[in-house]
Amino acid sequence: MEIKEIMETAGFPYETTLRRFSNNEALLKKFLCKFVDDTTFCELTKGIEEKDYDKILMQAHTLKGVGANLGFDKLSQECAGIVTAVREKRYEEISPYFEQAKKEYETVLYSSDTGVKEEVSSMTADEKLHRGKPRILIVDDLELNRAILCELFCKEYEVLEAENGQEAIDVLEEQSDSIQVVLLDIVMPILDGFGVLDKMSQKGWIGRIPVIMITVETSDGVMQKGYEMGATDIISKPFNPNIIRQRIHNIIEQYTYKQKLERLVEEQTEILRRQSKKLRENSAQMIDTLSAVIEFKNTESVQHIYNIRTLTKILLKEFSRRHRQYALNEEKIESISEAAAMHDIGKIAIPDQILNKPGRLTKEEFEIMKTHTLKGCEILEKLATVQSLAYYDYCYDICRYHHERWDGNGYPDGLKENEIPIWAQAVSIVDVYDALTSKRVYKDAYSSQKAIQMIKDGECGVFNPLMLDCFLKVVYKFEEGIRRESEENNLTDEDSGIIVPDMESHQDNEYELSTRTLRLLELERQKYRILSELSGEILFEYNIKSDKLIFSDQYQVLTGRDAGFENFWRGSAKEQLILKEDIPRLYEKIKEISEDKPDCRLEMQIDLEEKGYEWYEVYLYPIWDTGFERVCIGYMGKLINIQKQKKRNLQLQKAADSDPLTGILNRQAMQKKVSHLLRTRQIHAGAIGFIDLDNFKTVNDSYGHMFGDEVLKRVAVVLRSILRETDYIGRIGGDEFIVFFREISTREALERKLEQMCESLRQNVDGWHVSVSIGASRYPEDGDTYDVLLHKADQALYMSKRMGKNGFQIYDEACGNKPFRSLLSGMDEYDERLEQMVQALK
Repeated sequence: MEIKEIMETAGFPYETTLRRFSNNEALLKKFLCKFVDDTTFCELTKGIEEKDYDKILMQAHTLKGVGANLGFDKLSQECAGIVTAVREKRYEEISPYFEQAKKEYETVLYSSDTGVKEEVSSMTADEKLHRGKPRILIVDDLELNRAILCELFCKEYEVLEAENGQEAIDVLEEQSDSIQVVLLDIVMPILDGFGVLDKMSQKGWIGRIPVIMITVETSDGVMQKGYEMGATDIISKPFNPNIIRQRIHNIIEQYTYKQKLERLVEEQTEILRRQSKKLRENSAQMIDTLSAVIEFKNTESVQHIYNIRTLTKILLKEFSRRHRQYALNEEKIESISEAAAMHDIGKIAIPDQILNKPGRLTKEEFEIMKTHTLKGCEILEKLATVQSLAYYDYCYDICRYHHERWDGNGYPDGLKENEIPIWAQAVSIVDVYDALTSKRVYKDAYSSQKAIQMIKDGECGVFNPLMLDCFLKVVYKFEEGIRRESEENNLTDEDSGIIVPDMESHQDNEYELSTRTLRLLELERQKYRILSELSGEILFEYNIKSDKLIFSDQYQVLTGRDAGFENFWRGSAKEQLILKEDIPRLYEKIKEISEDKPDCRLEMQIDLEEKGYEWYEVYLYPIWDTGFERVCIGYMGKLINIQKQKKRNLQLQKAADSDPLTGILNRQAMQKKVSHLLRTRQIHAGAIGFIDLDNFKTVNDSYGHMFGDEVLKRVAVVLRSILRETDYIGRIGGDEFIVFFREISTREALERKLEQMCESLRQNVDGWHVSVSIGASRYPEDGDTYDVLLHKADQALYMSKRMGKNGFQIYDEACGNKPFRSLLSGMDEYDERLEQMVQALK
């Protein structure tokens, strides 16, 4: 049967065509090539004439369908554009579409004529058998499970296999465009099923490739997690072969239709977008033309039209940001701004002698002038094309109400407060401002500052306080906004409104400006480099949009590494440089940066030279884009290595906290550490032990102070050996030591620990028998501050001494009720706060 007869018989229901060619893509491509040659597609590009449009329409429609079914999406889309352009008689758009379609066709033709033929000839018998079949990927770590599923689907599908999640991702990386469904197990080595779903989501495959999870796990939690992560369906084992086959067939069919539908929606959306753009452009041109006629008649600058439009947009953006209840989104603001250009359209009906009178209007003349609001509405009602637009209501309201005032003293209807549409309120205030700051036949231009003061003082009527507040907030942006609008539209400020751009002088200025700018930038770059080298500091710059961190040349000199880091914050580069624990602190500091607090300083550990983390002082300053909205676009800063300083400070701090004789904590450090621990509630239970050597005075008297010092050192060594690293040990003066036990919750445990200490400290040092007495108090039972606990441990120690020494006593009521004399050394008297507390306890 001839190819044309096949087409006519099929009527281009392309599924039928595909089936008739046994899903042989190579044969269909040859068919496409033959059909196009018959209709002389390529020859039409030599000269498109109106007589060719019908032929083009038929051919483009045919290629659109064939291209879609063969997977040539670009060819199909370009042909769809041709079809639309011909049907809507937008002939000027045909040529661009035609050129693109021709390029896509030639690509298809080339691959059809040679590439496919070579591809088919080189195929194995198995590849030819599977050619044209939809592909499925089976992912399971057990080969038996894969074999069972393969048996189920091998006749209808080309089956690919993976024995773990990572292998599945590798297959998808290469063949994601051709895989129509993934059958996925959950429990697998290397990367489990949920990990595969996560990776697929990151790469944008979820939603395009359906995933069916097949698992023995049937709990609600597992199923909910699977669906939340993007699984299309979850089938539990054991399964019915016929049911699973049909479910997978249905899912593939649904996704195929979904993708076709999405392509169709994209085509129609693009068509509608182009039509909408054309309509808006035509409408804007019509509005600008009408407005220009009015302004020309009024001998005012054409610039006024653009000023009102621009200022309205700036003001409403600020108003919508502050007052979201008005629901002014970007689309509405754009429409209102365009409609604002129509505010004075009614002036076309005002007599010239009144409109352009250089002096003050009489009462009668002013009454006539006031009618321009109503005349404008009458004109709008007669413009059918405007009435069909979405912003007709905005045009009407602005035209009628832009001279109304908040207190009801405006015209024409005397509306007040929120009876006046919010868009008309916005136009009224910017209209007054632009009128004040522009030259008119009846007055000179006022300065911006003078105009603002007049508006604030109510000389031009009363405005909505909310709108006025926003106006005062953004009025400084008006001149910049007007300048940008003027540049974009190439406007002059001549009263005639005639635009005659001087291209030659413009090009010269641009060249001079460019040369000058480059020279200045080069000078700044040199200064930046010299300052960096002189200071020895590493400077850096971070761009938020590109997510790129760039260091100064000093970094490259120091490390020999590339000075740029791509994907610094959103990628993994930050973890390569910054200690993981410091990243949240940096993030919090950056969040605190504002216009009021523009600088940021913190200390962080950074691995700059790949030699391990070192301490750096980081200074960070924001870079602001000072356009219409002041936004942070990046940061600049510097790094100062403070590793040596940190190490030295640590050594100094350790020396300041240490007892010079024994090396353990001194009294001040002991008090500070324990007080902080108790104040911040870092522990649930604890105890203080107050240790005093028995008869130590005789040691110094009999053996001398040097021998006594050796005894004290021996005591410190023993205490270190029997206590935990989390406990604190300190010497608070003379022969007195303090220990603080963390998380010792019972009295019995404390008794065992004190008994161990007494036993360990009973030693014979060169003929002198060492023994100690210990008093202890418990936290929180006996107190919740260091001073109180130490005082009660002192009372318990006094009781221990009275009971014969060489033992311990834990504080109880008996200790508190008996007379007591502190055993603290005279050199370590309690401070004033402790004395006051002692008196209070007595």
